[in-house]
Amino acid sequence: MMRRIVSRIWEPVQRIRAEVYLQVMLLSFAASVSLTRLFLELTGYPQLGSQTLHIAHVLYGGVFLFAASLLPLMYANKWALTWSALFSGVGIGLFIDEVGKFITQTNDYFYPAAAPIIYVFFLLTVLLYLKFSREPKLDARGELYAVLDTLGEVLDHNLEPEEHKSMHRRLQGILDKTSNPGFRSLAVELMDFIESDTLQVGPEEPNFFDDLILFCNGIEEKYLNQQRVKVFLVASLIILGMPSFMRFLEYNELAGDPFQRGDYLAAILSEIPSASGVDMFWAYIHLMLDGAVGLALAFSAVLILVKRDSWGLELGSVALLVSLLVLNVVLFYIEQFSTIITAVYQYVTLQGLYYYQRKHLPRKK
Repeated sequence: MMRRIVSRIWEPVQRIRAEVYLQVMLLSFAASVSLTRLFLELTGYPQLGSQTLHIAHVLYGGVFLFAASLLPLMYANKWALTWSALFSGVGIGLFIDEVGKFITQTNDYFYPAAAPIIYVFFLLTVLLYLKFSREPKLDARGELYAVLDTLGEVLDHNLEPEEHKSMHRRLQGILDKTSNPGFRSLAVELMDFIESDTLQVGPEEPNFFDDLILFCNGIEEKYLNQQRVKVFLVASLIILGMPSFMRFLEYNELAGDPFQRGDYLAAILSEIPSASGVDMFWAYIHLMLDGAVGLALAFSAVLILVKRDSWGLELGSVALLVSLLVLNVVLFYIEQFSTIITAVYQYVTLQGLYYYQRKHLPRKK
């Protein structure tokens, strides 16, 4: 008994399609927070309850999180994981949206630090997704986990040709690279099964997402040529960069008068209704960072215009990453959730830079 406990393998194995479930969770998380804030803003922040009761939406978040945890515990089907990912995203969005109430003595839903906390938490989840989105290097044990997971499709009469090929490739890899007699024996038995005539492989029927991908590919081939993508990137970099840089220059023109500088920062804050009570220090930090990033974005647009594409793309990518990972944290503190639109535009532009680099720049040998 002791030898069996000691020899047990505890090393975790990444689930196949983990990146898909994380992506579903991320999208539902973002939609949950954004739509909740939008709904409350449009309806004047209604309260469900009575004079003594207030049913906060954090409770609905708890219900969704509880359902998300129950589904994979009760059901072995893959759809349980999909719904679990969806419910967990909705649940954490409803929960963390009320973080301001739980970090203040006054239960202040509108506490300025709540927005950057939510944004940073979302970024950490994105980093987790990026880590798991890469194809993992599996050993023989991990490959067997993947094959056994795919066998569930056989039981549901839902095995597609691509999944059948994947199982065959994994089993062949196990036989090629492992000397473990138990793993080899199991791989041989499974190989015999998937190659037998009794295994039913269904036709590969395109689902909604397959049709959506085909539609997007058609749009890409028809409209997204190099010149149009380049125009979009240059215009976006200028739109995102120039206003910030010009505001930075205006501030520096007041270098000789500290009182005018203070008035300038106060004027910036006065333009933002949600920024009441925000310390002037954060406005200064935002102005400095925003100006530096704005200069980098505008200069990257110039580099792309003069056909220094490689330098322009690198500089623009770094500037947008700094903006998304650093500057927006301050911006969410000052401007709160109105920053969501800007953050989405920045992310789309960043992906556009990566797309242009991947599709239209020659690869270095």
